[in-house]
Amino acid sequence: FIKQGLANPNLEVQKISAKMIKYALEEERASLEEIIFQKIKQGLANPNLEAQKISAEMIEYAPEEERKLLVTLAIEKGLGKYLIETPLYKKNDVTREKFSRINFDKSGSETILVGGTLKDKTILRRITPEAFLAWQRAYEDYKIWQDAGFDYVPIEPILSFNVNKNGLVDVYSGVLDLSLHQWTKNTSMFKKELEIQTKKIEEVLESQNIKHGHTHTSNFCLRFFRDDNGQPDFTRIPRLYLIDFDQAVSPEK
Repeated sequence: FIKQGLANPNLEVQKISAKMIKYALEEERASLEEIIFQKIKQGLANPNLEAQKISAEMIEYAPEEERKLLVTLAIEKGLGKYLIETPLYKKNDVTREKFSRINFDKSGSETILVGGTLKDKTILRRITPEAFLAWQRAYEDYKIWQDAGFDYVPIEPILSFNVNKNGLVDVYSGVLDLSLHQWTKNTSMFKKELEIQTKKIEEVLESQNIKHGHTHTSNFCLRFFRDDNGQPDFTRIPRLYLIDFDQAVSPEK
């Protein structure tokens, strides 16, 4: 079934089939991965922009040892922006054309995607006051980050907040790029530098007795620098941010 899907001329079908490789029999996986690798390589060389885009998005399903090469090819083709897209909107019908609010499927606290002019800029998180106070303290105390050598605050940006009628805090926060987990899954670019940043962020929070609750790599997100045309600049180390403070706790100062 997967092999048939990969042979389908429809690229979206190929992408879905590639995603299903984890369900393939172990003895068939190697040959399927090779087909996926060749499909992606061909797609990146296709002059059709949509074909290039879908192929770039399929890199995570290629054999691990081939992903670095494919990432390099995608960057050379000017497709870098598709490599770093946030997954927030991939399964949700959120557009810039009209204002909307759609729940994002995740465990833990409620997260709402905002459409219209705020798409790609703002999401709404609904968390307990205790968790928010810990997040706010980590975000607003820029001096602790400055003293640790950061030239920015590596905490999910708080744009605005208010307490809702249910006693929870509605926090509008800034949208970042993809997670550290997804980035390191596809490439080793900036690996050492990002590991150092991750450790430093955790150490600063620990020194302040702020407990995040789940500092796994999916809760660290990157923000790449952009050039004048809005394209990601892969010559500069991206900034790293710790996100999702719904389980955070912090004693009063």
